Amino acid sequence: MRSGPRLHVVLSVVLTVGLFLGGAGVPRVQADAVDQQRQRVEQIADDLDALANQIGVLDEKHAAALDRVDELTIEIQVSQAKVDAQRSQLGLLQGQLASIAIDKFMNGGASIGATPLLGSAATVTDELQRTQLTRVALDQGAGTSDEMELLVQDLGAETQALEARKTEQANLLASLESQQQAGEALTTQYEQQYAAAQVELGNLVAEEQARRAAEAVAKAQAREAQNQAKAAAATPSRGGGAAAPATAVTPSAPASDNGNGSSGGGGASAPVVTTPDPPAPPSVPAPSSMSGIAVNAASSQIGVPYKFAAESPGVAFDCSGLTKYAWGKAGVYIPHQSSAQFASTPHVPVDQVQPGDLIFYYAPIGHVGIYIGGGSLIHAPAPGKFVMVSVVNWNKVVGVSRPG
Repeated sequence: MRSGPRLHVVLSVVLTVGLFLGGAGVPRVQADAVDQQRQRVEQIADDLDALANQIGVLDEKHAAALDRVDELTIEIQVSQAKVDAQRSQLGLLQGQLASIAIDKFMNGGASIGATPLLGSAATVTDELQRTQLTRVALDQGAGTSDEMELLVQDLGAETQALEARKTEQANLLASLESQQQAGEALTTQYEQQYAAAQVELGNLVAEEQARRAAEAVAKAQAREAQNQAKAAAATPSRGGGAAAPATAVTPSAPASDNGNGSSGGGGASAPVVTTPDPPAPPSVPAPSSMSGIAVNAASSQIGVPYKFAAESPGVAFDCSGLTKYAWGKAGVYIPHQSSAQFASTPHVPVDQVQPGDLIFYYAPIGHVGIYIGGGSLIHAPAPGKFVMVSVVNWNKVVGVSRPG
């Protein structure tokens, strides 16, 4: 019975210690939960960035294939016209030589089989027909033989080129379909993962994406300010205290020797001091007078949804489809591919960007938008989003170009 009070004291001490330790553990558990949630948000944001990059790369390939198909359509038309003209020309020569062969055959001349000569000019590369034509051409003279040989060679080469272009176009058309399917599958995956993230974490992923963009902008602005400060410090001021620019000293030409080893004129003349010309500044094209039209055209599409490989005003755009459309409204053609747009338009230093210029992201280039001033651009950013105005993420910008 004496053990009762003692046991009660022991239990009280245990409970008190347990409560104390439990109270200290609550914040730790909460902190661990917050850390896990933050890691989860960052992982989802990373995954979405990677998916968006995959879509952008595939979109670029798809756009390049589309442009090449358009180029091949024109090349095939030109090549087909050449083949038709060469066949027509060869057909005329073939007819002339066949008439000569038939005349000789009918009049008891050299025995030359005429039947192969009457085939279509399209099959003139057939060995038998070519042999017979050559025999008749040689009989007529070297000039006729050379003419026929050149015509046959040109027709053969152009026909091969035509077939190669047709094959390339057919392969590209087949790849376009598979790229479209892959792009749509990636877009669906992106949208599903984003929706799942919203269900799991609410707006935390969107906030993380916005935080990353703002952080990148701040870093880029700080770096730009630092570069400008370095450039200003490296440029000597025109006021007092600045070191004079370096000069070049060029000795004057020596006086003519008078024959006894000494120079005439009483000694060497004073050296000529010349100051080198400053280097010419790089040529930067002036802003196009049509840039306002391009900016207004892009602005008119704000709210239109992003769609893989799309270029449909009021319906859907991808990034390069939007910039192509905007500058097309200004009367300037640029390809439907951001890297091709960068390659085909004059480049501009980032610190000289003006409204209407194109802003390019990533290396290799995978995204483009149109600058509207004030550090902002209009672009079609990613699946599940719309054409919108955003702050330029200078941290990821790899170049600026100026259409027009």
